[in-house]
Amino acid sequence: MVREQLVALATGLCFFTSVFIIVDVFEKIDTYLDNTVPLLTVATYYAMSIPGIVLQVLPMAMLLSCMLALGQMGRDHELTAMQAAGIGIGRIAAPLYAVALAMSVLVFFVNEVALPGLNARKLRLYRVEIKKQSLEGAGMRTNLAYLGRDGRTFLIKSYTIADREMREVVIQEIDQHTLTGRIDAEWARWEEGRWVFRQGFVRRFDREGEHAAQFQELVIPGLAERPEDFAKAEEDPMALSYWELEQYIGRLRQSGSRVQKYLVELYLKVAFPLTNLIVVLIGTSLALRVRRGGLAVSFGFSIFISFIYYAFIRTGQALGHNGTIPPVLAAWIGNLVFGAIALWLFARARRGG
Repeated sequence: MVREQLVALATGLCFFTSVFIIVDVFEKIDTYLDNTVPLLTVATYYAMSIPGIVLQVLPMAMLLSCMLALGQMGRDHELTAMQAAGIGIGRIAAPLYAVALAMSVLVFFVNEVALPGLNARKLRLYRVEIKKQSLEGAGMRTNLAYLGRDGRTFLIKSYTIADREMREVVIQEIDQHTLTGRIDAEWARWEEGRWVFRQGFVRRFDREGEHAAQFQELVIPGLAERPEDFAKAEEDPMALSYWELEQYIGRLRQSGSRVQKYLVELYLKVAFPLTNLIVVLIGTSLALRVRRGGLAVSFGFSIFISFIYYAFIRTGQALGHNGTIPPVLAAWIGNLVFGAIALWLFARARRGG
């Protein structure tokens, strides 16, 4: 049974991934032609995109594969023989559930370990080699905004990576959504394991108003940011791993920014991999009850169920981003609805209804 499922899974992944890539090529073909992008560059871009595409279409392929595996056994009357021998449907489908659970765990770890770095390289390739956008030089970053720790936000006119030197620095300090302080400095340099700010003003804000003091040289106690933090470009929060995104949300909270959108994405990193298990629960229950029909019926069921499932996920995501529903519910609404459907179908299949 597992062999039948894995063969069907590989076929389904190849089909759905190919369709995804073909559609994307037609969407971006004007960009490729206008910028005279070499075929090898386009091929490299899609080769780097395949892991992410596979994870997106995997639930659809998992649903198709379990329905095909059980459907073939049903047509050969193997399921009837097993049930006549007293084997329950839970035991019959247990190998498929084990594969689905393993896939869910694998998806989570691939999302955490492999995809963030791969997505960063893919995005750079698309911007530089395909869109022909110029990036900053390797030794200089300009107009840098960096969200630091302890509620600090750094606004830097220019940062020289090799010299570890900032020019025209503004540090805003926020506590409980309130601006409590601001530091302006002409320049700053990393010296003896600490940042030394020079020629500027320190401003503190309280109920009595603003208090300002000029300084020629200033060292901020407890400043945790290091030169390498400013050297690398700020990553897209959506491309971060679970733990990196969790830390990013913590820094956003300290700065007083809204975190609703990012909390939804954080919870989705756990919720989405479990779709692979839930669709298999649905697919096995349907396949054990509906044993007629071949590839066309299985394919139709897979497309229809997957489309509705993805619609629930995206709707919940949108409602969570705008604050209509709590982030946890927004991320899990698809799994909750279809998990309930899966359990209902499984119960009916066990009763033979």
